[in-house]
Amino acid sequence: MHPALLKTPYFTVYSYGFCMALAVMLAWLISSRLARRPSYSVSQAADLLFIFFVAGIAGARLFYVLQHPSEFTGRWVAVFFLQEGGLVWYGGFIGGVVCGVFYMRLRRIPILPWADLFSPVLALSQAVGRVGCYLNGCCFGRDGHAVQLYESTFLAVLSVFLFLRFIRRKMNGEVFVLYLMGYGSARFALEFLRGDQSSYGGLTLPQWVSLCLVTFGIGFYGYLRRSYR
Repeated sequence: MHPALLKTPYFTVYSYGFCMALAVMLAWLISSRLARRPSYSVSQAADLLFIFFVAGIAGARLFYVLQHPSEFTGRWVAVFFLQEGGLVWYGGFIGGVVCGVFYMRLRRIPILPWADLFSPVLALSQAVGRVGCYLNGCCFGRDGHAVQLYESTFLAVLSVFLFLRFIRRKMNGEVFVLYLMGYGSARFALEFLRGDQSSYGGLTLPQWVSLCLVTFGIGFYGYLRRSYR
């Protein structure tokens, strides 16, 4: 574990923050490249990425604070200490999607084409972010399982698959639902190796959310297929 990559008398570079910054930089470089394709816009990609990032960080932190309020009792200012870790991915995903959809509806931007574009970018960014979790020493599983690295490896493979599907897709929305089904299934399985989540009805909260995403993905994919035909 290496929570700090670099320490000087003047500043410290934290591994968690560094990986987050790297993930955002990669997301911008790749999404701006993909947005040069017809029917997309680089400027819109920049606007959407900014909204996803800000809303995602806020949602991820809020979700963590609501799940672990005792960690912040008497020190609520620590809510803003993101370098310490403490971001819940599903909270960030929900926050980013809600705010992104609201913005696109407001600006009358088609949602599904952009959902397809950002899905492989999102998977790759998650893969980088999970490396930050590993270096920071958080999110380990039972018996020392490096669940963060398992998830990071899966997400890297998933991102390659989604990039290829994005290039060859036949209908808008199919890449997004493949992301939902792929990541939801993997996260559901990996949760059995983790020991830092409370159980509700025999499953953890991330597992319940994963089931919802997979179920929605399957149903929406069927709807897209029928509409395409």
